[in-house]
This record gives sequence, structure tokens and C-alpha cells, in this order.
Amino acid sequence: MNKKAIGLMLLGYWTVHGVTEASEGALTLTLENDTFTHSDNNYTNGVGIAWVSGAVDADDDGFLGRWTRLWSSLPFVADEGYMTYASWSLAQEMNTPDDIREPNPSADDQPYSGILYVDSTLYARKGDWTHAWQLKLGVVGPASQADEVQREFHQLIGADQPRGWDTQLPNEPVVNLGYTAAHLAAAGSVGGSAQWRLVPVATAGLGNYFTGAGLGVYGEVGWNLVEALGMTALRSGLNAASTVGVGPRNHWSVSFFTGAGAYGVIHYLPLDGTLFRDSRSVDSEPVVGMGSYGFSLRRDKFALSFSRTLFSESFETQRQDTDFGTVGISWLF
Repeated sequence: MNKKAIGLMLLGYWTVHGVTEASEGALTLTLENDTFTHSDNNYTNGVGIAWVSGAVDADDDGFLGRWTRLWSSLPFVADEGYMTYASWSLAQEMNTPDDIREPNPSADDQPYSGILYVDSTLYARKGDWTHAWQLKLGVVGPASQADEVQREFHQLIGADQPRGWDTQLPNEPVVNLGYTAAHLAAAGSVGGSAQWRLVPVATAGLGNYFTGAGLGVYGEVGWNLVEALGMTALRSGLNAASTVGVGPRNHWSVSFFTGAGAYGVIHYLPLDGTLFRDSRSVDSEPVVGMGSYGFSLRRDKFALSFSRTLFSESFETQRQDTDFGTVGISWLF
């Protein structure tokens, strides 16, 4: 977020038209970049690939059943009446200061950092509620290879070369726990053909990536809306598009959404720096606001989404507010 936060996982349940086959899982490629919004600073790029399962039977002796039973002590996971889904994603994110041409960036600006991580998430859905538990494991620092990726990409597109990666945050393991709850607060129809829904969300994180909590809400309107979780962007921000529990569609599903939220921040790695080694850092603002809007298209086994996310000032000496776009491309099984 403008750096702040854990990802909001917005979810919405709703019985709608156009439902087809049950979900057997999905594969999603997500790209976040600030060039979508004509900038190149702060949170500058994120790319990830995620797989989500169909509904998991906790009594099954296969890997997914055993994995779910391992975490069944978590509230709502594998509980009676809940549908449980498992998801894993591999992602890399990059953060840079305002002027990437400066080899020794100002000490009061966003430090360079690259983070490579795996997110393991369990979703539990029942009625108008969805709960998500997330474990993030990874590494920050040169081991993430973010510096090489950005240099090669900028060379490919003819952009300014980032010259300050030698000052990036040092290598350190990343361990973070996250929990999100979302509730379908209201839903209805518009003109007999379109549907709408309103979904508030609460989230919290604990670890050396993000420690804090947040509240948000999004509204969605469209045609043949899916009964689905609202997907989170790689960093943060709201995105009503999701593949959790969503199967292929017989008809077009089109939706538009907008939402807003705020986070209370205790520690945020890309700004506050590493915990166990000395590093560059700036002090996070204790409260950060955000807003997102976008759309999604679905047909048969294909889904496409785009959203734009903007954050308020996340540290006192920030030159520009963070503003990035998110593209998601999914294939449903």
C-alpha cells in the first residue's frame, strides 16, 4: 500500500444467475506495476502466480485433506458447515525511492527493497461470512533477485536504469501471519437485470513483513455476479475479482467495484526496515488510507480483472503517494 499493509481480502457471497460447474480450482497470474499509473517509485512492481483448490474434504487422505487437518485448530477451518479452500502463491515485489537515477538515495526516502515469498492461505466460507488465514514465508534483500529483474526489465524497455540497488535492505527471512474476515452486509438488484452487493472487511497481520490491522468496505455492481471472495492485490488494496470457489461460466459475468479502507501500522518491512540487521528505513505513518476501483470479466474458463489502487502518505517525507494498477488473468478448471 502506499505501503501499508497486509492485503485486504474482500469477500462476497451471493446466489446469482449464470452459475455453471462447481469449482475444481484455478490458476492466476497477477501483475502490479506503477507504470499503469505513469509513475515509477515506492511500490513499483509486483508479479505473482497463484493456484487455488476446489473445496477440500478434510477427511480425505490426499495432500489437501492432510494439509487442512494440520491447520484445523484454526477457527472456522474445516468446521461443520464451512467450505474450505487452499491456495498457494509465489510472488516477488520491488520498492524503490523517488529518484532511481541516484546511486545513493536520500536517507529520508523509501529505501530499495526486494521481497520474494510464498503465501499459503486457507479460506473458510459459510453463508454470508468468509474467513481467510494466511502464512507468508520468504526473504527480503539481494536473495530476492529483485535488483537483477528490474535492471533487466528497464534495459529491455529502454527506461532509466535503477542505480541505487546497492543500498537495498539486507537479506533477512520473512515470516508473517494474517487473518481476514468479510461479511456480505447487503445485496440487491438494479433494474431487474443487474445485481449489487456491499461487503465490509476487517484484517490483521503479525510478523516482520506487516504488523497492524485494517478496516475496509467495497461495493460491487454488475451482471451475473459470481458467488465469490474478493481477491486481494499482491501488496494490498481491494479487488473484488476472485477465483476462490468459482467454476467456469456459461454466460458473461461483468462487474465493477470501488472501495476504501484504512490501516493502523505498527511495522511495515519496506519502510521500517529489517528487524534483525541494520538497514535503511523511514518511519511509517501510524494510519494510512487507501482506495481502489476496477472491473472484472468472466466467460467459460477465463477471467480478466483490472484495478487501480491509491494510498495516502505512508511516511512523513514521502515525495509522491503510491498509485499502482493490478492486472489478473485466470484459468478455471
